[in-house]
Amino acid sequence: MKFLLAVGGWMMGCGLLVAQTPTSTRWHLPLDSAAWNVRLASDSAGVMVPSVQPMASWNLPAALQPQFSAFEGIAVVGEARQIFGDFRANSTAIGLGTSGTFLQRGSYHVAASRWRIPLGFPLAREVADHGSIDGLGNAVLLNESVASVDRLEGALSWSLSPSVSMRVGQESHHWGRGARSLFLDRHMAPALGARLWVDAGIVQYAQALIRTRHVQADTVETGWLAAQWTEVALGRGWSGALFGAVKWRGNDAAFQGRIEPHYLIPMAAFRPREYSLGSADNALLGAQLSHQGRWQRGQRVTAYGQVLLDELLVSKLLERNGWWGNKWGVLMGMSSLSRTGKFGWLIEGAAVRPWTYTHNTLPLSYSHLHQPLGHPGGANFVEGRARIRAVVREVYTVRLSYLHRTQGRSVGGGESLLSYAAGEMPWTSFSERDGEEGHALGQGVRSRVSRLELDVSMPLGARYGVGGVEAFVRAWTRLEDQDAPGAWQEPWNAGRLEIGIRQARVMDERDW
Repeated sequence: MKFLLAVGGWMMGCGLLVAQTPTSTRWHLPLDSAAWNVRLASDSAGVMVPSVQPMASWNLPAALQPQFSAFEGIAVVGEARQIFGDFRANSTAIGLGTSGTFLQRGSYHVAASRWRIPLGFPLAREVADHGSIDGLGNAVLLNESVASVDRLEGALSWSLSPSVSMRVGQESHHWGRGARSLFLDRHMAPALGARLWVDAGIVQYAQALIRTRHVQADTVETGWLAAQWTEVALGRGWSGALFGAVKWRGNDAAFQGRIEPHYLIPMAAFRPREYSLGSADNALLGAQLSHQGRWQRGQRVTAYGQVLLDELLVSKLLERNGWWGNKWGVLMGMSSLSRTGKFGWLIEGAAVRPWTYTHNTLPLSYSHLHQPLGHPGGANFVEGRARIRAVVREVYTVRLSYLHRTQGRSVGGGESLLSYAAGEMPWTSFSERDGEEGHALGQGVRSRVSRLELDVSMPLGARYGVGGVEAFVRAWTRLEDQDAPGAWQEPWNAGRLEIGIRQARVMDERDW
């Protein structure tokens, strides 16, 4: 018997039939093509599109449903690109992925890739100090300007009933309707964990347990995150959600590698349990309100807002004295997708107070692999962003995005050598704060970052018989200025043109 391996259009003799399949549909960015299919998804009552991603398998629309095949073939994932601009280099990523379903209730997917990325400042410093890079995965320096990065994603799902599903694996998460989220943001590096999903019609509930890793020099510390989300359809396109999370140390004086059982009870408030344990852990609360509707020409429009409370004392808030413990964040945005799915736009703004997401020790910080679990900006910032996506001549996909962020930076000779901590880094201990009062949004050395990106892609799958592969040209520039010298990180300006081929979801707003 003759078997064929089809990879990138070449045919080679091999002992296995392999098929290239798309992988981008596992993630549903607000303006990407997969979002057009996701708008058909709903809960069991048919009234609400899920806010939690990756989604459960049973309520996916028909185009995204598992095909009840135990093995759907091996997909080649990755990219190859040539970089021009502030430096010239080539970058590659290569890996394999597969997926399948079994016993009418189970499904799985896995993708492993290794990236070879040329780095500029300050990403090389992050790899050297923390063994990770910008939410992509675990990294090591091959030389002073090139890193090798390993990214492993995969999950096994099992439906206990048509309305209850369990999921275990290593993956990123996004809880919310926007490009960014204050709760769990898709920018996070893949993390080992488990999730429960309950669909009760107009009510959806998700609970996740996630293990976080924190690397400093030769030391690796483990933390645990328990998070829960309850979303309710309010009628006429409105939905409201409540969020809760607790972060705790995996190791302390009495326990090693513990999983705190108090936080594993579904549908029970985290904050009272955190207090009953002596308030030793980092607890966060939040809420989301969103509305989905249509305009006269059939455009689907989504408006959303989020608020996050790390700590808050109303009495201190009324005193207006800048008490450090009033830690909060807000996010608002709106996105629209045309009736045909060929054109969409998004605008979004966010502000996060200093010291939000922080705690007294690194494993209690709301972070993983030296990146925030929530908003990738960290804290102590105000930002706005805009995105446009258009399909031209049924062939080309054009993405244009702009970001402007004003952030207060800590002062010192390096990240670990701070003379004044401004509270912008979630992994910086709040015990380093300068006093109890006088903490203002934007404190420290004020930095302004503007980032403009244009991405044009053309699918190659139909022409060569491989799904999800596209040729692309990506141009971006990052400009930064600071009010005064002395910030631990100097301004970083870069401008690059990238040309290549990729088979993966777009890693948006990554500066590499």
